Amino acid sequence: MPEVFSLGGYTVYFSALDIEHGVHVHVRQGHNLDLARFIITADGRALLSHNHGRLTKKTIRQLQFVIEQNTDEILRLWINLFGDDIHFDR
Repeated sequence: MPEVFSLGGYTVYFSALDIEHGVHVHVRQGHNLDLARFIITADGRALLSHNHGRLTKKTIRQLQFVIEQNTDEILRLWINLFGDDIHFDR
């Protein structure tokens, strides 16, 4: 699970099995995987796909903000992992 960045005890990461889906990231805390998932749109927005970990609205907003501020880096890392044939679900 390649890590993208960490924020306040949460880690934003890719799952190497997710190549069939559009560009997105998962959030974990320690060993608690896939607490939340954000879809990255073509225009750089981060849309919450699920919140299985029941993260607070404040935490979701903070993560969403940082993800959106780093979409260029996320796309670069995605291409390094999965290749340059990328697509967006939304």
